[in-house]
Amino acid sequence: QWCLCGRCEAMPTVPESVCCHEQARVAEKREERDGIQCITEHRGFQPVCLDEDVLATAYSSYRQHYGETLGNEWKRYTAYRQFVRWCYGHLGKDIRVPLPSCAVTTIRRTFFSVDYTGYREEGENRN
Repeated sequence: QWCLCGRCEAMPTVPESVCCHEQARVAEKREERDGIQCITEHRGFQPVCLDEDVLATAYSSYRQHYGETLGNEWKRYTAYRQFVRWCYGHLGKDIRVPLPSCAVTTIRRTFFSVDYTGYREEGENRN
């Protein structure tokens, strides 16, 4: 069993099947709060990654650089970026890290779609 937090779900690829306990920077963020087993239980996760007003503010600057996205896609995209910024800080252009399954699952449940892109390594094209 690869999930240690109890909230992960199987993802389509091995790089996406990672728990918040497996990534050092995410684990450090999780450990800021005693008694929580999952990064999604951290008091900062909801306002940073799930609050639509916060996401709309963050998205306005991303949109200037990357173009407009419709529906829930912009919310998920921005939530993923917010999560990375919250845990890792600024990584730089085209530097990517797979997000923990528990975080991705929570974001996807909040901002549902029938189609998901999933994690892509640097240089992979969107299909």
